[in-house]
Amino acid sequence: MINSPFIYYEHHVHILLLIHLLISLLVSLLISFYALKRFKKSTKEIDMLDAHRLRSIEDKSWFFKFLYRASLHKNNQIAIFLFSFLFNISVPFLGYFFTIWVFWYMVNVKYEEKIIDTNILDLDEFQESFLEVERLFGEGSMINIMNNDYIPRAKKLKALSTLADTNSPVSLQVVKQTLSSKDDEIRMFGYAIINKAETAINKKIDKNLEIIAQERAKKEKMEEETIAAAAKELAHLYWEMVYAELAHESLKVSFLSSVIIYLGIAKEYYVPQLDAILKKIQQCEAEGKALTHLKQLRKERTKLEETYAICASLFSLMGRVYMHKGDYEAAKAELTVAKELLSERSTFLIPYLAELYFITKKYHVVHTLITKAKGLKYNAKLYPIVQQWRGA
Repeated sequence: MINSPFIYYEHHVHILLLIHLLISLLVSLLISFYALKRFKKSTKEIDMLDAHRLRSIEDKSWFFKFLYRASLHKNNQIAIFLFSFLFNISVPFLGYFFTIWVFWYMVNVKYEEKIIDTNILDLDEFQESFLEVERLFGEGSMINIMNNDYIPRAKKLKALSTLADTNSPVSLQVVKQTLSSKDDEIRMFGYAIINKAETAINKKIDKNLEIIAQERAKKEKMEEETIAAAAKELAHLYWEMVYAELAHESLKVSFLSSVIIYLGIAKEYYVPQLDAILKKIQQCEAEGKALTHLKQLRKERTKLEETYAICASLFSLMGRVYMHKGDYEAAKAELTVAKELLSERSTFLIPYLAELYFITKKYHVVHTLITKAKGLKYNAKLYPIVQQWRGA
């Protein structure tokens, strides 16, 4: 045998290559096992989708199935191992350090918590003390500012401009005080604000009335969903005319009647939809775990949540209308149904129910509602009332 340096050198290369393979294998196994502890391997939905995809390649070769299985979803142990192993094989020596650094990073990395909706108060501080309130236009009230002849016109105009885009009854009551002002500019500005609010609502009313008229005039089958959606909007718009005190006293009764009529039309469509959607969901769950059924199931569940919210808004508005009319028993029935539909998200309905029971002198029910309701203490307007009832 020829004893040459080349053969001696080749023998060392084989040993180094074997060591390199063993180290790459060990590092890749370490990374792939830890990655599953750090990140979720799969979820129920991912497993269903993977099973559906695998059934679609039953006639393929075993090698194709192996590669396909290795790449099914992101946190797959086989895919992580193969990537790490091939990377270390391709990048000798330096690959070890990079892979170990990745392992160290996964162990020590911490993700910053992000809050999507930051329009909230410091709840811990707010729970202990009430908000500090500052006046923007001096110590007098808005109405006094409008009626005081010694307040400069510039300050009155500035105060009115802050109310120009607000249709609340309190704001419009302040604006109405300007209609008797001796200053022509202030009076015209106040009239313009009220006219703007009334015109905007009337345009929406006309638009939805036209939609209903067009649907009912169709020779073919009319779209009941379109009519119901327009009726829902009309009910809220007519109520806004009354609630914001934009309607004349002689028209309030007529507007309230319109609210009840259009709420009835909307209810006739949306309430039966709840049962229809629930039946579709049960059907999708019974038909199996195919991808098409999963997509349909998610779609129906989303539609169910939306319909629940719509029905709750219809019943809650009907309850407020009955309260306005003085029919407290009917109002209680409507608001109770709305509360049951919304379940845990019905906190905003508690003040209406509490007011209803207070009017009917059932004070123990008011106390129970307010003390057990979560979230009311974070409402700046209701905070003093909540504290008063909880201390009672």
